Amino acid sequence: MWFLFTRSSLSLLQKKLKRPWALFLDFDGTLVPIAPRPEEAVLDSSTRNLLRSISEWVPVAFVSGRAVWDLESRVGLTGVTYVGNHGLEITGGGVRYLMDGAVHWRQFLEKVSSQLQDDLGTIPGILLEDKVYTLSVHYRLANWNSRQKALELVSKRLTPFKDQGLIVIGQGKAVWEIRPPVEWNKGSAVVWILEQPGFKGRWPLYIGDDVTDQDAFRMIRNCGIGIVVGPAKKMGLAHYAISNPQGVHRFLQGLLDHLYGRKLLSENLLSS
Repeated sequence: MWFLFTRSSLSLLQKKLKRPWALFLDFDGTLVPIAPRPEEAVLDSSTRNLLRSISEWVPVAFVSGRAVWDLESRVGLTGVTYVGNHGLEITGGGVRYLMDGAVHWRQFLEKVSSQLQDDLGTIPGILLEDKVYTLSVHYRLANWNSRQKALELVSKRLTPFKDQGLIVIGQGKAVWEIRPPVEWNKGSAVVWILEQPGFKGRWPLYIGDDVTDQDAFRMIRNCGIGIVVGPAKKMGLAHYAISNPQGVHRFLQGLLDHLYGRKLLSENLLSS
């Protein structure tokens, strides 16, 4: 594993950690490796205990493309905040948010989901995931021919809705995302949370791996710190990079040591 931190940037992080801060974390690809199937992603007990300990010191929010009920069941912590569907639903930690028009959007999405299931149900390796307020078409397990066939069918089915401004289609890691046409994303959710009790007045430390996390990095660029999980060339608007979830675990352990007052973040922490 590796950490892309310089001596000067590490000094900046150490200084900022002396001020009140809050921790924001993506789930898939950040706390756990990307799994072949969404249901196979499991948070190990060691990382869960580490996060529980950190949450006793600072506010913690988990920000994911998963449905909030799914995210909450996999993390399994109380007293923290859960952000699901890229920010469309937020719960826990004494706060709650749900996108405007959620009931009507859900009714529309059920019809779209049924149509896509008919289109894609027989294509090997294609998985349709209904996340209540968004849909995900996963193609990680599909070969090239299956992906092309699925892309053609998805495009044919959804282009009329997209042209009418009824849906937005996003691209993730081996997944197509069908979302409502609203100006709201992970970054919007983070800004909203930072105005809520427990988080207000704190600067955000955000760690995530997906292209959707760039929205959060953008929103906190001048008021917090963003760390991307993955190659440095994909850092985008993040300030720093960590190679993989194992590196994230080690970095979180360093944060906890800092909170306990055992030591400041050091260069030893940020090396393989």
